[in-house]
Amino acid sequence: ALYISGPDVTELYIRPQFLWLAVPLFLYWVARVWLLAHRGQLEDDPVVFALRDPNSYVIGFLVALLAALAGM
Repeated sequence: ALYISGPDVTELYIRPQFLWLAVPLFLYWVARVWLLAHRGQLEDDPVVFALRDPNSYVIGFLVALLAALAGM
């Protein structure tokens, strides 16, 4: 969120408002990792978890799509 509020974003992206939609996606992913860790279901490093988790791929795709839309 701090990056999106910065002055350089308007120079890099045509429609930076699309980047705000990525913030809830990141919050969802982090909260999910915390919840799984609290339940003892996160056995690996978070990076390893992200590479094996199908939900992480969906969130990553959506964030990439939002970045592409912001740059168009």
